[in-house]
Amino acid sequence: MQQKTTFSLFLLYVCLISYSNVTKAQSLSGSSHKLGLSLNLGTTPGLDIGYAISPKIIARLGYSYFKYNTNTTAKTSGEDVKLGGDANVSIASLSFEYHPFKRSSFKLIGGASYFDKGQIALVVTPTGTYKFGSTSFSPSDLGNVQFTVDYGKQYAPFAGIGFGRTVPKRRVGFGFEVGSYYTQTPKVTLTGDKRLSSMSEQQAKVQENMKDWKYWPVVNLRLAIRLD
Repeated sequence: MQQKTTFSLFLLYVCLISYSNVTKAQSLSGSSHKLGLSLNLGTTPGLDIGYAISPKIIARLGYSYFKYNTNTTAKTSGEDVKLGGDANVSIASLSFEYHPFKRSSFKLIGGASYFDKGQIALVVTPTGTYKFGSTSFSPSDLGNVQFTVDYGKQYAPFAGIGFGRTVPKRRVGFGFEVGSYYTQTPKVTLTGDKRLSSMSEQQAKVQENMKDWKYWPVVNLRLAIRLD
């Protein structure tokens, strides 16, 4: 009985040593890489940190930030107007990428995001003198029009497809992703002052026309770096 017990313990010891050697060999061969960092450049610029749950599934924690200001002149109905405004976006996300094919970097992406900010604001100001009948109005007489689209603070699911891994097999990898957030209808604000104050009456109509604006498109080029 004692000999059988000793022999069983010996076999268990051999199995453990073999498993340990296989694990080390896999680690040295680079087949068990877990961490990666990805830089996104596109409609939602930002960073993703990826963790490989399995060879086909990678969990990602990301943050996107975008702020842009413009101050230019454009033509509207043949007249020059001053166009000023800004876009301000801040999004935190948790997503998963699934690679269905062993020899391809094609992937399906799904997850959820939190919009801390999602606002686009424009101010349109006439630059020339306008005549109505025999009366002339300067830009200061006419006033301006302010238009804002605000997605507010909200949670939004995300779905997309792409190529490239957040945890690349090599040290550096490149990729591409396209998809969309599904959001709540944004809140519209349309106001005017002075001679353009009547524009405020169009706010309800514009809000109704934008009730289906629930898709926030995502098109990003990605640079991924393996961290382990």
